Amino acid sequence: MSLLPWAEHEHAPEIGTIVCLETDIPKVGGKEFIFGETKRPFRMFILRDGNDIKAYINGCSHFVGTPLNPNNVGNFLDANDPTLIYCGVHGSRFLLTTGACVSGDCEGEGLQPVPISVADGQIIIG
Repeated sequence: MSLLPWAEHEHAPEIGTIVCLETDIPKVGGKEFIFGETKRPFRMFILRDGNDIKAYINGCSHFVGTPLNPNNVGNFLDANDPTLIYCGVHGSRFLLTTGACVSGDCEGEGLQPVPISVADGQIIIG
């Protein structure tokens, strides 16, 4: 996994960028957001963790840069355990709360969080 800080990735949204409305994020599962119209855009996803909202770069820590939802399929959560984020490429699982790998080829690694906040019903980078 790239140790490059999230904000230094090409096409990463600037702090203060409004990503979406809080109501756009499903109660179960997540939603992907893509910044940059290139072959290597900045991909991130946002999920609910109870009343909290989490955001991570949509890039598997095992296959650097490969999205967890190949062909835009899936809602990012393990169908058998919605407290885990599931990689549709090779089946690794990550804790929803922290992004830490708990099973699969990503052992000792994790998903890279993207800082977000909620203000006036909008999800904002930073």
